[in-house]
Amino acid sequence: MADLQQLVEIFTKTLAPQREIIQQAEAQLKAVQQTAGYSISVLKLISTDGVDPAVRQAAAVSFKNLVKYRWVPSEADAYAGVQAIPDAEKAHIKAHLPGLMLSTPPLVRAQLSEALSIICSHDFPRHWPTLLTELVERLNTTDLHTINGVLATANSIFKRYRNQYASDAMVHELEGSQNTFAVPLMETLKKLSALVPQTQDTPTVSLLLSSIRYANRIFFSLNAPGLTPLIESQLDTWMGEFHTYLQYENPALEERDAEKESVIDAVKSAVCQNVNLFMEMNEEEFAKYLQTFVTDIWSLLMKVTLKPGQDNLVMNAIRFLTTVSKSVHHTLFQNAGALQQICEKIVVPNLRVRPEDEEVFEMNPLEYIRRDSEGSDSDTRRRAAADLVKSLTEKFPQEVTELFTGYVQAMLAEYAANPVQNWKSKDCAIYLVLALTIRGKTGALGATKTNQLVNINDFFAAQVLPELQSPRINETPILKADAIKFVITFRSLLPKETCVGIFPALITLMGSEYNVVHSYAATAIERMLSLKDNGQLRFNPVDLNAFLQPLLEKLFAGFKLPESSENEYLMKAVMRVIGFVGPTIAPVAPICLQALAQMLVEVCKNPKNPGFSHYLFESVAALIRHAGAGSVSMIETFENMLFPAFNLVLQQDVQEFHPYVFQIFSQLIELRNPPLPAIYLQIFPPLLSPVFWERSGNVPALVRLMQAYLSKASDEVVKGGHLVAVLGVFQKLIASKAHDHEGFHILNAMVESLPLTAYEQYLGTVFTLLFSRLQTSRTHKFVRSFLNFLALFICKHGPPAALAAMDKVQPGIFIMLMQQVWLPNIHLVEGSEEEKVVLVATTKCLCELPQLQQSQELWTALKEAAVKKVEGKSSQDGAAQEDEELGAEEEQGYSAAYAKLANAARAERPVLAEIADPKQYLESSLARLMGGVR
Repeated sequence: MADLQQLVEIFTKTLAPQREIIQQAEAQLKAVQQTAGYSISVLKLISTDGVDPAVRQAAAVSFKNLVKYRWVPSEADAYAGVQAIPDAEKAHIKAHLPGLMLSTPPLVRAQLSEALSIICSHDFPRHWPTLLTELVERLNTTDLHTINGVLATANSIFKRYRNQYASDAMVHELEGSQNTFAVPLMETLKKLSALVPQTQDTPTVSLLLSSIRYANRIFFSLNAPGLTPLIESQLDTWMGEFHTYLQYENPALEERDAEKESVIDAVKSAVCQNVNLFMEMNEEEFAKYLQTFVTDIWSLLMKVTLKPGQDNLVMNAIRFLTTVSKSVHHTLFQNAGALQQICEKIVVPNLRVRPEDEEVFEMNPLEYIRRDSEGSDSDTRRRAAADLVKSLTEKFPQEVTELFTGYVQAMLAEYAANPVQNWKSKDCAIYLVLALTIRGKTGALGATKTNQLVNINDFFAAQVLPELQSPRINETPILKADAIKFVITFRSLLPKETCVGIFPALITLMGSEYNVVHSYAATAIERMLSLKDNGQLRFNPVDLNAFLQPLLEKLFAGFKLPESSENEYLMKAVMRVIGFVGPTIAPVAPICLQALAQMLVEVCKNPKNPGFSHYLFESVAALIRHAGAGSVSMIETFENMLFPAFNLVLQQDVQEFHPYVFQIFSQLIELRNPPLPAIYLQIFPPLLSPVFWERSGNVPALVRLMQAYLSKASDEVVKGGHLVAVLGVFQKLIASKAHDHEGFHILNAMVESLPLTAYEQYLGTVFTLLFSRLQTSRTHKFVRSFLNFLALFICKHGPPAALAAMDKVQPGIFIMLMQQVWLPNIHLVEGSEEEKVVLVATTKCLCELPQLQQSQELWTALKEAAVKKVEGKSSQDGAAQEDEELGAEEEQGYSAAYAKLANAARAERPVLAEIADPKQYLESSLARLMGGVR
């Protein structure tokens, strides 16, 4: 067990300002985490009051991560050697964690809360049935701090029910949770509510309201999957409490910091979420309370301020009105007076840009873009107000359009009277037009359906185009960003000639010193170049010829602008332009690649933006793809520019870049003709080092690289004595459910690229490993991969060679596998290439294997299965199950750890090109066999 003082010293070092000390401490922590009892020691540290709060918080973060990765390790983590926390330590954690959450400071409790949620996702309720009973017992107290801790703990447990599909298992579990906790929760809320008006001490009232907020969030979680009879029987009480707190005021509890949410607003926000949930899911049961809460929330919105601390409350309140406006009760808003009040008092104030928004625009542009950009799921006041306008427009199109258009015209008139002072009026007008106009949109096209009562082309020409074409690109930058966003949103509905006409303006705006403006300009160009009409790209490279040079110059110059050295929007545009112009990029490809390689060297020092890094490597891959094909000299130029940067990535162990580098190595090798240059052969042996293969995210890229080497340097791999190491990698991969299919990719590459004599001596071991997996840990994915490998081997070397190799392991096993594995699972095979290989292999077995022909029953069954397969009649149940398995692996993080480069995708070669139609091949082969029999 780790020494407590030693842990304090290590966590203290992790908080040091010097990076070297932090790295040293992290290495020490990694080592001590492997010792027995570490989790118990770190919990003891967290519970020690005399320890520095910052150290306790760091320890709590470490504990949370320990639980996240080691309570139930994912397949990918287990593959990398991550060991699960021992059961004895788990029991200790479950015995002490709930109590710790009652006594630790808020910041520490927040980390423990996340850890508890993770544990509950695996163990509750089946492996922790006493948890809720223990919490209910602890609620039976007058200690307000204990009650607050218990409710915080319960909130962590029940969060799992939010956004969950109400499956039978979930409903059963929820019923158990409600039966245990719903009545004590309501009684606790009533007890707390009774104390609020009796308590004068402000900190105590604040604690009471904090607990009441937890009670409201628990109520939300318990009802998120749907209303149950138990909760329905309590509704009158709950709704009465909601009404009370929407009306509750206490000036003493207002936050002095405008950025912080007050405890009163937090309670009201939670209430708004609850009533919105019932309006969405239980409209019939909620109907009798509707008028009360519409009145309450309407009144609340009339009184709120523009302080950021009230943003959550305003968003949740507006969301409730939006839900009502979408329902059969939308008639509550149909009179002109109500609509006018909504526009004046709710929509316009919350669409207007605030000083805080201006500050975010300038000081934190990435956050501004995240909140504002098309397709973002970030909640803002503007988004909430715009959604309310859209909903009302759908219900009352004529009335709302006419009313709000009047406000738009008034705001534009304000702007025209004094553009310098009143630019915020135009900003609000543009947002209101967007809200009024958009009826439907997609990520690929932007707006696809609009309000026909608004002419977007007229508005664009009168109000948007002047902003785009203004030579003063750094004046009123938020209006510039608004104008570009308008183009991005309506790109598919603006005429092609209009879009082409604004390319020069967008290129100019990429020189703006404001990050949001040049990022939006780059995004607009990137989205337009990927825009399709009826499946065809709207623009072609000829449309871009006149702009290509200044466009590339502005894009690369953009990385030197403030806060844009790792601007992912600029880099994504670079990638899109290269892919769009295709081979015509060749003349400037070396210049582009030189700039990209320099950026790669810089970003290796401290990678900060994964999106930028991804598009950087995509851009490199796009240049290789479009400019390198068929040109040995260009490939050599690329190698000379890239290898120093790639060497830096590998030497400095920049782990997040390894998969990218391996993919581009593969791409370069695949573009070359044998023999490969010596540098590639020198790189190959280190790539077989276990250190690379232990990282799950490297595996798909390394396997792709192995395939490239086996394809282009098969003789060198065999003569260099590397085949045993390659098969060692296969053995490691095949043992993992997360990566077994990658192991088969290596086997398939060997079959395709090597002569049988090169690996014949190892086939016995290979088949022994495969048979063992089939017996002990079979999955649909494994079986499908096994069938594909065996079929490829049969097609390449013939059924007798396969039978002989397998029967050396165990006599008669080939026929047994045909009966017990091949025949029952042939329906799993999907995809034209895989189906072709398996059908051709089945045909060869039927026609070329006497041992199979001697078993008339099996032969007939295989023939019927093959016929069904070519006629498309085989069952798809297995495929559906396999999809489910693959989805589960993705959830475990395997796919998420590997970022595939689309531009470096492997060019698939046709399999069995000599056989055009497997159905015809089956029929003709069987006909010849039958003819020979007769």
